[in-house]
Amino acid sequence: MTTTAAPSATTIQKKILIHAPRSRVWHALTTTSEFSKWFSVQVEGPFVAGKRLNMLSTYPHCTGNPSFYVTVERMEPEHTFSWRWHPGAANKESDETTQVEFHLEEVDGGTMVTVTESGFDRIDLARRAKAFEENTRGWQFQLESLRQYASEAA
Repeated sequence: MTTTAAPSATTIQKKILIHAPRSRVWHALTTTSEFSKWFSVQVEGPFVAGKRLNMLSTYPHCTGNPSFYVTVERMEPEHTFSWRWHPGAANKESDETTQVEFHLEEVDGGTMVTVTESGFDRIDLARRAKAFEENTRGWQFQLESLRQYASEAA
């Protein structure tokens, strides 16, 4: 897995090669029953562009408020999936959201998945560093979970 971060701490980007066809990875990302398994959440309803979905973390070591929501922005089949959310699930009604975008690319040996979370400059300065650090670690964990899940099911 590769990781890049802008010096201003406004964007996280990670890449991982998953040894599975792009259609399989897309299905794991965008079908809520599968997404809930590797992302460790309960999801209410399907992913649909423009739709807000409530989620509840089922991760055993989740601290704080385990409920949050995402607002789906784009779904370009087998290519791009994006949403907005509140990092750290704090102040859920503010406009302090970041954008999460998954980009899938077919490569030799499987599918290259790039996740980019941007917009940390929209987060209150008092929370920004912690949210950035937690999500940097979180995306590493989640991409490994996706890799394992999608590879086993392929």
